[in-house]
Amino acid sequence: MKIQMARFIASLCLIAFLQPLWAQEATPDELKIIDLRPQEEKDGIGLSELSGKCNKHVYRIADVASDPLKVEALRVGLARHMGLASDGKTLMVLNWSVYYNKQTPKSAPKLSSVGIQGYGIPGQKKEKEQGSKCSREESAGGWYADGDVTTTAPPLVSEFVGTFGGKPYNIRVVHSPRRKIEGKFMGDAGDTAELIATVDKTAEALATAIVQ
Repeated sequence: MKIQMARFIASLCLIAFLQPLWAQEATPDELKIIDLRPQEEKDGIGLSELSGKCNKHVYRIADVASDPLKVEALRVGLARHMGLASDGKTLMVLNWSVYYNKQTPKSAPKLSSVGIQGYGIPGQKKEKEQGSKCSREESAGGWYADGDVTTTAPPLVSEFVGTFGGKPYNIRVVHSPRRKIEGKFMGDAGDTAELIATVDKTAEALATAIVQ
């Protein structure tokens, strides 16, 4: 009886020892990311304004403005949105920047007039038209149209180019902050939250494109 009990205890000890190894073997590899972006897309602190007359008040947001860093946040978000479909896969990031576009509206607010018997009477004020001041082809990055935004706050524009499983993907996301933010991207909690939200929307859009 004592011998059987000793063997039983030894078996339990062996199972307890092997369980972590079994779990490690059963766990599939996580999604991997290879970052091949140009150095200028990785460097910087806070905001870097783009050059050129069409890009005034358009800024590239530095990677260090988010915690976790932008690429890691994308990996986590993509794995979450894809679930097991992302296990063991590799995402190559060729180009990816998130821009903060603070360009002023294209047109100033105007008053519509209603004609009554030949006299013009000021009517309801028209809303400002939002959007980049130049065409998409003339913009170096961060371009958006009036229909892309849902609030009057300056938007964050994510432009991603990469491959997943060898297939190319080009993703563009425009995120409208729901409230006013500091807009310096130097550690303010509101800035960071909106940046992470933009990255997550990019991951969601990429996941949707991949599974289609």
